Amino acid sequence: MKRECGKNREVYIIMFSIFVILLITLVSAGWFEGLKARITGKATGQTVNLTINVGGPEISSVLNNSITDLSESGPNEAPASTSVIINFSAYSVAGASTLNHSSASVNFTKTNENTRQNTTCSMYASSGNYANYTCNVTMWWWDAAGTWNIGVSIKDNQNNLAANTSTTFTLGSRTSFVASPAVLTWPGIAPGATNQTSNNDPLLLNNTGNDIIDATGITVNSSNLRGETTSSQALWASNFSVDWKTGGSCTGANCVECADTIMVRNAYTAITTANLTKGNYTDNNKNGQEELYVCLRLIGAELSTQAYSTANQTEWPWIVKIA
Repeated sequence: MKRECGKNREVYIIMFSIFVILLITLVSAGWFEGLKARITGKATGQTVNLTINVGGPEISSVLNNSITDLSESGPNEAPASTSVIINFSAYSVAGASTLNHSSASVNFTKTNENTRQNTTCSMYASSGNYANYTCNVTMWWWDAAGTWNIGVSIKDNQNNLAANTSTTFTLGSRTSFVASPAVLTWPGIAPGATNQTSNNDPLLLNNTGNDIIDATGITVNSSNLRGETTSSQALWASNFSVDWKTGGSCTGANCVECADTIMVRNAYTAITTANLTKGNYTDNNKNGQEELYVCLRLIGAELSTQAYSTANQTEWPWIVKIA
């Protein structure tokens, strides 16, 4: 066994020696000169500079040109809307051309209020890394008074978003309303009758501003309705009442609208619980509206047959006021 191992070892040494000798022989004969040239030859090439801009767009400033006065005046009276102009500047490290101009937008938000926005702002100038945008936002007469938040945003062509919500503005309060019809009428009534309602009420009040008129905030200044032929006879102001509720066309003691606030001549008298919310009254869903029903509670038995009105020079049209 030992002798066989020894033989194997001798064979291995002989074979290795022959391989080395052959390798040396080949090299010395010039067989690898081409290979040596490819390994040791010098490479040729060019340098390339790489520039990579890292970072999305930024909103550098937000300005307004029209909302300063709104803190005093409030929105325009209905039915007009109010245009609010916002300008803002955006920056991109890769240049203004990489900004997605069509994505520029602005919104106004306030708790419990509808968002007012413009998603189609216009780019009106650009230079270098900056672009300027102008946005026209429409607000309405029922938009609430107080602080509104301004949010502007824009994306670049890689869909990176920049947003700024650090700016606010104050919308003032506007107190205004319209009422119709201009003339309330009663059909022919007999002397001595009671609780006669108008045949063309209610007197409809529409809130054309954003002021909220609470209970007792609606008042009526009344006058006597004197006879147009015999002015010494009259339907006295104290014989009228005004209510915001109605039981429909009715007569008698059970008329709902005849049981509320009694008028006082030449004095602004608050209509109990009547109020005027803010809202888009054109929807005719009671938002921003109040109805007043007028009842003639007593027609004097002494009155003669004639027309009675507020046209007499010693009297005046009734006045409805909100505050």
